[in-house]
Amino acid sequence: MGLDMYLYRREYVSGYENTFMSEKPGMTDLYKSIVDYFEVGTPEGGPFVYVDICVAYWRKANAIHKWFCNLDGGRDECQRIYVTMDNLLELRTNCDLVLGGHVDAESVLPTQAGFFFGSIDYDDWYKQDLKLTIEQIDKATKNVTDPYTEFIYQASW
Repeated sequence: MGLDMYLYRREYVSGYENTFMSEKPGMTDLYKSIVDYFEVGTPEGGPFVYVDICVAYWRKANAIHKWFCNLDGGRDECQRIYVTMDNLLELRTNCDLVLGGHVDAESVLPTQAGFFFGSIDYDDWYKQDLKLTIEQIDKATKNVTDPYTEFIYQASW
């Protein structure tokens, strides 16, 4: 038990041969294999699917969790929270500023107490969570060129 946190990168995969997706090797084949596997056929309005790829995972990084929940008005009900590229870059910047000592951690990325949410101290574990966040955002956003790419945050506790 505890706070488990996931960031998904959602990719649009088209089944059309004549879209910008055909510039990505294998995307049309990927679409066809997904449709064939689930035996769903092509819906009216065009062949496409969304593929959610887990690109980041945290455990008990409650300050990061609080930051994501604040994007959804502070609601914390294990809901899906849609996140923009700009949101992720803002979070990355905040982590970098706190680690560099340029801003007060409590004002920018405050911890949050909760049932099995981990420590609320601003200690080495807290700093490790921020470093991990920077690394994971860098990897998650690398090579994003598709205008349809979305990000989704979801936690369970």
